[in-house]
Amino acid sequence: MTRGALRWPGTGTVSLLAALTTWVSLLSWTGFSERPSGFLVPLFAGCLLVAVVGMLLRTLRLHPAVVCLGQVVVLLLWMDHLWAGSLALGGWLPTSGSFGQMLATLGHSMAVSQQYAAPVPREVVGLFPALILAGAAAAVLVDLLSCGLRRVPLAGLPLLAVYTAPISIVDGGVSWVKFAASALCFLVLLAAEESRRLGHWGRQLSSSLVLDSQATAVSSQSVRASARRIGLTVTGLAVIVPLLVPTLGAGWLARTGNGPGNGNGTVSISNPMVSLRRDLVQGRDMNLVYVTTPDPDPSYLRIAVLDQFDGSAWLPGGRAIPVQQRTEGKLPPPPGLNPTVPRRTYPYQIRIASDFASKWLPAPYPVSWIKAPGDWRYDTTTMDFISAADGQTTAGMHYTLHAVDPAYNVNRMENAPPPPFGLAAKYTRLPKDLPDSVRRLAEQVTAKQTSDFARAVRLQEWFQSDGGFTYSLGRASGDSTEQLVRFLGTGPGSRTGYCQQFAAAMALMGRALGIPSRVAVGFLNPEHVSGNTWVFSSHDLHAWPEMFIDGTGWVRFEPTPSPRVTSLPPYSVAPLGKPGGVSQPIPTPTVAPHNRFNLPPGMKVAPNGGTVSAAGHGHGRLPLTLLLVLLVVVLLAGTPRLLRGWRRRRRWSTARTLPGLAEAAWAELRDVALDLRLGWDDTVSPRARARAVAARFGSADSAEAGSPGRAGHGPLVAPEAAAALDRLVELVEQARFARPRTGARPEQSMVAEVAGDVALCGQALGRGLGRGRRVAARWLPVSLLRGLVRTPTLGTAGVGVDHAT
Repeated sequence: MTRGALRWPGTGTVSLLAALTTWVSLLSWTGFSERPSGFLVPLFAGCLLVAVVGMLLRTLRLHPAVVCLGQVVVLLLWMDHLWAGSLALGGWLPTSGSFGQMLATLGHSMAVSQQYAAPVPREVVGLFPALILAGAAAAVLVDLLSCGLRRVPLAGLPLLAVYTAPISIVDGGVSWVKFAASALCFLVLLAAEESRRLGHWGRQLSSSLVLDSQATAVSSQSVRASARRIGLTVTGLAVIVPLLVPTLGAGWLARTGNGPGNGNGTVSISNPMVSLRRDLVQGRDMNLVYVTTPDPDPSYLRIAVLDQFDGSAWLPGGRAIPVQQRTEGKLPPPPGLNPTVPRRTYPYQIRIASDFASKWLPAPYPVSWIKAPGDWRYDTTTMDFISAADGQTTAGMHYTLHAVDPAYNVNRMENAPPPPFGLAAKYTRLPKDLPDSVRRLAEQVTAKQTSDFARAVRLQEWFQSDGGFTYSLGRASGDSTEQLVRFLGTGPGSRTGYCQQFAAAMALMGRALGIPSRVAVGFLNPEHVSGNTWVFSSHDLHAWPEMFIDGTGWVRFEPTPSPRVTSLPPYSVAPLGKPGGVSQPIPTPTVAPHNRFNLPPGMKVAPNGGTVSAAGHGHGRLPLTLLLVLLVVVLLAGTPRLLRGWRRRRRWSTARTLPGLAEAAWAELRDVALDLRLGWDDTVSPRARARAVAARFGSADSAEAGSPGRAGHGPLVAPEAAAALDRLVELVEQARFARPRTGARPEQSMVAEVAGDVALCGQALGRGLGRGRRVAARWLPVSLLRGLVRTPTLGTAGVGVDHAT
């Protein structure tokens, strides 16, 4: 074995850097699960496996497609060992049983990914295989673009997709630290590839063991220095600039003004629930919202929904507000409200005082139609209205809407099926450090109730009457876990507070019981002005909990025992077990959706996240898996055609001399003939080869006939192609046998003309064959197989070719 065969692979450094960059980018997925190590640790091994297999196969000078296929095969063997090793021979050699188990594991994982909201609980390990598969696929793609095709800038696209995937899924987005780390790794990868590319231009002036892997490479010190300067500058700006750009705040109510008694004060809401108490007790009571409506009871006007509790406060979660969701007319139905529920609709005309500047649009809930000037948009999960333009607030606005008043049926709500799985997982999420005392207290208070609705009613009753709670604005503001635990306790200062604590505490206890819960902030009990006009003032600001009942949707409850709460929702005080409201049957699903909080008897949550019956059979949804398989099949089917096109373009772009152009043209003509399943013999002269090619030319008439005969073949039926073939033969003979012309380079127009001649010959060959052969040539080009191992210069003898026709 020669010494040169043992040196570090030429793409070794770039391969390892590509794997490292991919894995660092995958750190942005930590928010998908409460135990991210369950998939990130295997993915580190998977990325390393992709790098090692890639660099070893590339040392054999194999085609990039073959290297990619080898990586996929090795990854499949590794996954088979990972998830079905007990059924494989020796733990590694796949069998039909192990392969089926691996596919079943992936299918179940896809189903789990649709059932849980991020972050998935740590005990649900069934999500990990899907994340490992997706991460490994990203590693293969980045390796192919960076090392196989040597297009590192293009590798930034899958890396960007990896990084941005959790942004719209994980509450709070992705940490800037992870962005900075992945950006710096990508810049080092880019510098390494440029150093390797630079090494082809001359003798090395100073060696480097970090980025240079070519023994004859020139110094890449300048490349690395530039990469450091550019990378640190750009990454720093990307991290720092967003911090300086004004965005929505993270508090509750932020009020600006001159203090109590000053008539020039204003109320400003940029994010609802920071200092609700201050707006209730400080300053004079200012009229903020005027409502004109025939609705006999416009008691509640909602501003925003707080659906995320992080242990320190209730906050608005992420909002999806694309441009299609503007407040310009009809709205989608409220989430969870069955269309058969009877309802009445009331028109509302709302005018906002100039002193009230809010980023949220006050509106009743639910709303079926709205027309508001400006760029206001709604979120389909919360159905609150948010400003989508910088500097746009509600100050001085006029808008109209149609409010919906559903006729709730108590008996139907009491017998409602469990909520949808994904919704329950999102709206029952609790902080990890929540004391067990909260759950025990909630279970103790609702011990005799058997349905989510009955438990919610019981919680409201407990807060309102027999829980020993007192309404007082003298309590300090705040709704953190520690403050709510103290509020629910029995020590000094406990069970005293105002609407902020009551709403937050009831929503927290509801989640502890497995009831999807959130907090709403808005106005309560307007003052009647005259006729159909009402006015809400700054002292009418209020907070209340909303709980989800399947078939009815989000239902408002009122736990605050305040003198301002003059009446409770009728459905929450009606006797249970008896119909309330309008009795109209609502169709119940044949199979109710199950979740880990409300399972039917005999069902339990499996360790992998699925539901298991007493017989031990798992359940999962497969359409997504089938869609994924179909996508893989489509990608595999299109890969040969894409690779053939890439080879053709690369062949013409690298023809920089006249002999090179001639050999490129002859090689392309050879590949066209092979793709059409025609024979080719490199041992004969170009003229002899050309005569055999011209004999297979066909005319347009023979191609349209579908089954051309031998009489329709030859150079006479395609004179233009025959002339083009003659020009190609003359070009090849001059390149091989004439005196070489030093420094002669083909013009771009000449390259285009030669490529056109090859295309004419290829079209004539295709017309001489059936439609099936032409289709196969486009989608299954067998000429790619000739590139499995690089051969001597194209056009020389010594390469045997099958003569099959």
